[in-house]
Amino acid sequence: MTDISNRPPLPAEAKAEMWKAMYFRAQAGMERYMVSHHGYGAIDEWIDFSAEATAKQSDRYRTEGAIPFTENLSRILGDCWGSDVTVRSASAEGSEVDIDGCGILSYRQDAAKLGIELTFDDPCREYCTKLQSAIAAKQDLTASFRLKPGGCTWSFARNAVPGPEAA
Repeated sequence: MTDISNRPPLPAEAKAEMWKAMYFRAQAGMERYMVSHHGYGAIDEWIDFSAEATAKQSDRYRTEGAIPFTENLSRILGDCWGSDVTVRSASAEGSEVDIDGCGILSYRQDAAKLGIELTFDDPCREYCTKLQSAIAAKQDLTASFRLKPGGCTWSFARNAVPGPEAA
């Protein structure tokens, strides 16, 4: 019998790759299940549910506007997925973010090359941009984007807070 308790710990890079693979399989499975059992319309419901859960994770957006959203997007796409993220501006009132070499898109494309069945033909348009826009909306931000080869450009603007006379 092999004693696995004395194995050396995984290096950080291997841990990150294992996390990505587990996340990707769970996400792909959820997408396939939702579409096969409930149709593509169920994805929009899932996006709304996910956006609500994500928005509840932080109340910082109430005082810091676009800053925490931009930080989270930059960390997830840059630090976790290896995308080239450039924050062109970031303030409570709004931000602009460029994403090149999107790591999530690259990961999906590599999976497809290995023969893994993907649910979406255009994951950026069918899922990611909808999710990020919905999360932003739940945080009182208006999001706009432009897709480009291998990435996208985002702008987030804080929605006007109604004054006391509007209440």
